[in-house]
Amino acid sequence: MKGEDLLSKTFRDALKKVSSEKNIAVADEILNYISQVLALYYRGLPLYLIDVVESTPFRVYKTKGDVALLLVGLFTEWINRTNRPLKEQDYINAGKLNYYNAYMYLNLNFGDILQQEFEKLSPYQEPSQVLMGHMDIFRDISSNFEKYAYLLKEYREENRQIAHLFDMFNELRQQYLQRFLEDF
Repeated sequence: MKGEDLLSKTFRDALKKVSSEKNIAVADEILNYISQVLALYYRGLPLYLIDVVESTPFRVYKTKGDVALLLVGLFTEWINRTNRPLKEQDYINAGKLNYYNAYMYLNLNFGDILQQEFEKLSPYQEPSQVLMGHMDIFRDISSNFEKYAYLLKEYREENRQIAHLFDMFNELRQQYLQRFLEDF
């Protein structure tokens, strides 16, 4: 995609691979959206939905939906830790509701949002097409939240396995180095 950043592309390619390997049918538009969300929050994900502070109701709904999706998909153990009043299902419900509210807000306030968001788009993007696409994406994620959280869980698990493999290589290198030093 033109103008796409490397981090977002890397996430999209990895998510597409997991989607294909695990037979999780995910549309390209959703993969693109989730990869952009991952890239956006790569360095600073709010850990609580209450920490989300945005300037418009649309942005609040969108951001809370995004954060809930990432927390459920990537940080399941964290949200399900002992003595927590909120559990995974609470975050799923919050994510579904906030994405649905983002969809409805766009639907009801299309003209106003179009004007507000126009300045944030690149000159190559058609604002009405972008917003219509986001409306479809928000409605879809709201309806299929668990599916997309599962995709992120599978992505996380695959990364854990790769990290474990690299850890094994490091252990083997250390063993060979130790043997070499002992024989030397």
